[in-house]
Amino acid sequence: MIDKIRIYFERAIIRVLFSITYKSFKKSRKNISKPRLFWGITHIINFKYWNEALRNDGYDSKTVMSGYSQFINKKEDYDLYIYDILSPLYLRPFIYLRKIFPYLARIHMVFYIVKNFDIIHTSYDGLIFKNSNCWKDELLFYKKTGMKIVALPYGSDYQRFSKLYNKSWNNAIIINYPENARREKSIDEKIDFFTEHADCIMAGFQYDQVGRWDILPYAIYPMDCNLFKPKQNYTSNDGTNGTVKVYHTPNHRGLKGTEFLIEAVDNLKAEGLLIELVLLEKVSNEVVRQRLHDDADILVEQLILGYALSALEGISSGLTVITALEDEMYSRVFRRYSYLNECPMLSSSPEKIKDDLRILVRNPELRKTLGMAGRKFAEKYHSYDAMATIFNAIYDKIWYNKPVDLINFFNPQNKESYNNRTERIKHPLHENKIPAELMATLNK
Repeated sequence: MIDKIRIYFERAIIRVLFSITYKSFKKSRKNISKPRLFWGITHIINFKYWNEALRNDGYDSKTVMSGYSQFINKKEDYDLYIYDILSPLYLRPFIYLRKIFPYLARIHMVFYIVKNFDIIHTSYDGLIFKNSNCWKDELLFYKKTGMKIVALPYGSDYQRFSKLYNKSWNNAIIINYPENARREKSIDEKIDFFTEHADCIMAGFQYDQVGRWDILPYAIYPMDCNLFKPKQNYTSNDGTNGTVKVYHTPNHRGLKGTEFLIEAVDNLKAEGLLIELVLLEKVSNEVVRQRLHDDADILVEQLILGYALSALEGISSGLTVITALEDEMYSRVFRRYSYLNECPMLSSSPEKIKDDLRILVRNPELRKTLGMAGRKFAEKYHSYDAMATIFNAIYDKIWYNKPVDLINFFNPQNKESYNNRTERIKHPLHENKIPAELMATLNK
């Protein structure tokens, strides 16, 4: 009972503090023309890439993180950490004040954000008060001061397992994140809030529960293509005259369908095919980049659903990429209203992966054709230049109040869409599968 009373009064104090300060922050924002950009606080690597893309485009842009993953990130990947900003509050004069009012540090962080930024890019996790009863008060405070919120969900922040359409995907997530199944009530609240209050929501193919999206890319992942050297020398190995190397980067084996891939490669080896599977797990992005460029022939990204950053690293390197684009529920809308049909990744599944691998191993020219098209696709839809164009359209809509048709931004039927500003990506696949007439000409 005492804790409930304390929480009630702390929240009341925070609400009063927000209500008497928002007008001064809103007034100070009136003279700002080009918005200052905030990315955080969950340490997903996308924020680093988006931040760099928009900074390269001339924005005052910063990442502010709660931490970083030591397996795949370096501390310098992000600009600021919460403890950097809060360090003065740990000096002796503030010790007793923090004991009396434990939310002092969080209030300080909120005021830092509202003073230094204009557009917040965040996930459905929320921000400084995300694990407290005040998370809605914080986000509404930003809105009242004139800030804009762009919601960029990434996965576990908004996936309610009971409502996922694809139950294989449901099971794959439970393999790696069983604890998330217990968070559906809190996730429901976050989704409802962002659906009502976010100024823009960009989700991509994992759209089961978002309820609303304002722009429709298939995948929202950014990629610094300049970091990746596309292959110049493709091997002529076809599994009979030399070994074909298949790479896979499964930080989450359940999600990626790794065991199906291992079984398929073992079966192909038993048939006498010269094929080698290389698993890169929990290694840095720098190591992945180098190995893909120097040693790989094929990258298998995942076999359950969609494509993500690993696939983009593969096509940026000029590799043939296999991923899972089989499910009509998750793909048809993006073929009709977005750019998925330009994507040269070969779609596969646990049931098909052995046959698809065999075809790619036996046909090095097809690997080269798909790899070269993949690099062009990465540059057009996922590069820093592409991301700057996408976010500038969002800012034109939400900051400058221009009549931008975001929902049709990628619509191939729209002559003014982003897709039609440059030449369509050409490749031999049809809806990410090898058509029958091409299959008839290939080695098997």
